Amino acid sequence: MNTSFGKKAKKAAMAVLAAALIAPASIMPLGENASAATTSVYINGRLASGDVLVRQGRTYLTLTDLKGLGDYSFRYNKTWRTVTITGGEDGDRYVLTLGSREARRNGQSIMLEAAPLSYENKTMVPVRAAAQLFDADLQWDQNGGRVMITKKSGSGDSSTAPSSPSRPPVSPPGPSGPSVPKPPTPPSVR
Repeated sequence: MNTSFGKKAKKAAMAVLAAALIAPASIMPLGENASAATTSVYINGRLASGDVLVRQGRTYLTLTDLKGLGDYSFRYNKTWRTVTITGGEDGDRYVLTLGSREARRNGQSIMLEAAPLSYENKTMVPVRAAAQLFDADLQWDQNGGRVMITKKSGSGDSSTAPSSPSRPPVSPPGPSGPSVPKPPTPPSVR
């Protein structure tokens, strides 16, 4: 009778072990939701200092990094979950709502490709939306994993805002931005 109990205990232990190995892989976030940012964002030739997030194939950067595109001030309304951006050379006023693709530029409604979002208490803006809002050029270097946003100064002197860095930028050592752990590799079964 003890051998019957021993076989059942062994089967139960194997089932628990198998479940323990499989469960972590099923609860880890998938690449389509969020991934470690291997993309660097440059604004007017300078590396963005805030977090970079890649989510569902879109690259996001922190709102404060957009100050590199001009003299802007930011105000967040917690109740309405809106960000009001004012300033720049023309005194423009932008209103973004977290989670909404609709934005306003000087009172005019415009539709963004993707909605701004909140990530770790930071407002993150899609780089393409930032370029669209601030009339900036957007370039993607797929081989180097770099996004370059450039806005020419209004004085007509394009030498202060090159369309791309004069030399290819070197990414800083280590990960840039938030990282998401990779799921463990399941053991091979033979």
